[in-house]
Amino acid sequence: MAYKDEKIVTIIMEQLGSVEERCPGYRDEVQQALAEILQAERQHQFARTNIVSKIGDLVGRVGTFLDRDTLPSEG
Repeated sequence: MAYKDEKIVTIIMEQLGSVEERCPGYRDEVQQALAEILQAERQHQFARTNIVSKIGDLVGRVGTFLDRDTLPSEG
């Protein structure tokens, strides 16, 4: 990875620390999704994968995580 790319990734990862923890584990889930998006983008550069679909799946996964963990409890 080029220095400029590494710097961008470093800044993004640092900024994740200020993301609101909407539920336990949310920030970690977002960080994992970002890492997977960056990996998918790198693979896409060489293999021309369906990057839009992969990113959509990852965003959907984070949304499902947030929805599942913020549902009001019954009781």
